[in-house]
Amino acid sequence: MALLASVAPGATAQQPTVATPEEVARAVLRADSAGDWETVLRLAHPDALSRFRGRQVFQLRMLGTPGWPGADTPADDTVGMHAPDTVGAEAPVTDSMTPDSTVQARWQRIRREQQRFMLDTIFQVPDVDSLSRTSPDTVYARWVRGMQARSRSDTTVQRPERPPYRVVGAVKASDTLAYVVMERPLVQPLGSMPELFRDLPRETHTAGIMVMRRHGRQWRSMLDGVGESLGLAAGLLHGE
Repeated sequence: MALLASVAPGATAQQPTVATPEEVARAVLRADSAGDWETVLRLAHPDALSRFRGRQVFQLRMLGTPGWPGADTPADDTVGMHAPDTVGAEAPVTDSMTPDSTVQARWQRIRREQQRFMLDTIFQVPDVDSLSRTSPDTVYARWVRGMQARSRSDTTVQRPERPPYRVVGAVKASDTLAYVVMERPLVQPLGSMPELFRDLPRETHTAGIMVMRRHGRQWRSMLDGVGESLGLAAGLLHGE
């Protein structure tokens, strides 16, 4: 890559220069804004990709888990939050506050369908254990391709355009760790604010941090601030 293999002008041995954390961050943000996931992948630290795969494996395994911790009170019967302790089990009739087993079973079914959709359509593996053994860069590439395909095909959802981040600067914590500070303006709503929100402070900018780590001689991104849904991973995309 031109960024990572640039040559220092006038260098005696013509050794490649090391791109600064700020330069790598700008390249990552440009590629992310353009949907160039291959460049984002090349500029990512291997640990970031392993962490990304780990989040996917964890969330998909949780989607397929019959019982979620704490699913024993009506307050826990929140849409999409908890599942019954035993699939198909009849809820004990103790009092009027007993959770509705029909509702619980319905959300368990939705979670199983979502897990199957992500495994079959997005990650193209038979089960979660197979996903945990798939190379991290393959997991990331398949996820991005799947999200891009769904975004192009879904014409019913209007996604607001967000201005790109601007790199402000970087702070090196050590020879192998740096933090790049980013900011971008927040899109302000048109017209006057509804009366309900009259006391809500209106922020004009938001800030973010991209963690950079050394990989060999090069700085690589830990993918913080890349992709609006990256941290959410396997969100409920399939629906009912």
